[in-house]
Amino acid sequence: MSVDFYACDCCGESRYEEYVDTCHECGHRVCTSCVVDTDNIDSRYAYYYGVKFDGTQEQRVEYGMEDENRFNLEIGEIIDDTGIAPKYCPFCSGEEVNNDDLLVFLLNKYDLEKDDVEKEYLAAKEKK
Repeated sequence: MSVDFYACDCCGESRYEEYVDTCHECGHRVCTSCVVDTDNIDSRYAYYYGVKFDGTQEQRVEYGMEDENRFNLEIGEIIDDTGIAPKYCPFCSGEEVNNDDLLVFLLNKYDLEKDDVEKEYLAAKEKK
């Protein structure tokens, strides 16, 4: 049995796998030290910051739980394999901005190609 470590996209620290999970909305890995809105959860395990089951048909469809007999979840239980809920994610909440996301935003906003910007950057670097 091995222990896996994952890097948090927010703080950059590597932590045991149970303390880091992926936000299901934006896809960033977040450790439990960096999650926001932690007042209502008293746990260091990433699992507890997952999406809570609310019993609605919309949520059942979103998470593939249409067959009610197959899943015996109580209202408020964490849905397995959902990752960090967006309300706890520092990137989704706007607490943090990821540099890669910012680069993609700027490239799209100014209609630029990454390869062209990269070439321009390297040419400017050579002139110094």
